[in-house]
Amino acid sequence: MGAGLAALLGAAVGSLATVGSAMVTGRAAARSQFAQWRRRHRRDAYVEYLTAVYDRDVALDAVREALRADRPDTGEVDERTERFRAQARAVHRAAESVVLEGPQPVAEGAAPRGARGRGPGRGRAAHGA
Repeated sequence: MGAGLAALLGAAVGSLATVGSAMVTGRAAARSQFAQWRRRHRRDAYVEYLTAVYDRDVALDAVREALRADRPDTGEVDERTERFRAQARAVHRAAESVVLEGPQPVAEGAAPRGARGRGPGRGRAAHGA
């Protein structure tokens, strides 16, 4: 009976060790998947922001081009200016995503600036990446 009890205890300890190992492995995999999802989400926010900035700059170049004429067509200038305004709003919306998703230094760099050049990120407690 002593050998049977020892075998039973050994099997129980082995089972607990296997379950514990599986839990640790599962948690590590979940953390890794979350980190990968987080990186992908940040990357998408950064791409959206950079694309919006590029499109805004192209729209501004179009406004400048329309104004270079000897007699600028006010309708064309107005149309291009409105496109620029729309692109500027898109930059602000994309910057909000970066502020939410990015680490503080990146968020502060992308934050829309107020009249005094201060973004909404100033004064916040630093948070981890």
